[in-house]
Amino acid sequence: MRNKIVEVDRVEVETCPRCGFYRVGGRWRNVDIYSAVEAALEKTLTVHTDFEVEEAELSIEGVKGFVRLKGNFRGEEVEQVHEFRINVKKTLCERCSREAGGYYESIVQLRAENRKLSEWEVNEANRIVAEVLEKEKENLKAFLTKVVERREGIDYYIGSRDVGRKISRKIAGRFGGSIVESRKIAGRKDGRDLFRFTYSVRLPEYRKGDVVKSENGLVYVTNPRLGKGVSLPDLSSANAEGRVVVRRENIEEGVVVNADRYAVEVLKSSGEVVLAEKAGNVKIGDSVYVFEYKGKHYIIPGEVY
Repeated sequence: MRNKIVEVDRVEVETCPRCGFYRVGGRWRNVDIYSAVEAALEKTLTVHTDFEVEEAELSIEGVKGFVRLKGNFRGEEVEQVHEFRINVKKTLCERCSREAGGYYESIVQLRAENRKLSEWEVNEANRIVAEVLEKEKENLKAFLTKVVERREGIDYYIGSRDVGRKISRKIAGRFGGSIVESRKIAGRKDGRDLFRFTYSVRLPEYRKGDVVKSENGLVYVTNPRLGKGVSLPDLSSANAEGRVVVRRENIEEGVVVNADRYAVEVLKSSGEVVLAEKAGNVKIGDSVYVFEYKGKHYIIPGEVY
């Protein structure tokens, strides 16, 4: 450096060919090649002690890099431009290596009580899994090893115990229901037991739009996550506790064609006219939803449905 103001040695960056992450500062990170080269350049770039750098600019063209430094050297304004070669080393990162090898620390089991999962619930659960993994993308164990669809539900195999727990809590928070955590020994390492964890998320039997029979009567479920609904026919707030007696698929749309203080006649979409106890302030011409339970018809006003 006696005769050189700036000197650049060979610059080497390491990238994973599977996920595109770069190793920066000893960690695999989701950065672009500019950030990776910049970090590597800091280790190989040598600047004369008398050169006060005021501006620095990095540019990359293929495997060539250019660094421009502008500043003051012994009282004079100096600009230095140096070209260097970028050597790219491809190495499978720990996460991709584990994922390719089928590694997992936890299983999130999604089930529903006394029913099959709906297509919407599965799609929403898939979205939650993807969302959590995206937020944890720099966690080397945050990956989905496999998804197994079973007759009773769906299983997600997750690389990390903690990420599996986060996913299970997110799903339970979205739909309601309970989580049961269990573990079993999967081996030993350095004299310690290694465990695999299972988070069993069980969704409630009822869904939004179902009708349950509680100890106080029928309840139309409006918020399954909070276990809330409205009682029928008085439409007061109620807890959705009880067994499902009418699925939302069996509730028909209709129009009120006649009404008095106590009852209404409803023309169902099927063309049948039925008599039901009045609920709320429905009037002739209003759209309602109607279902039958134990030979009696009930209506749900459109604004509640």
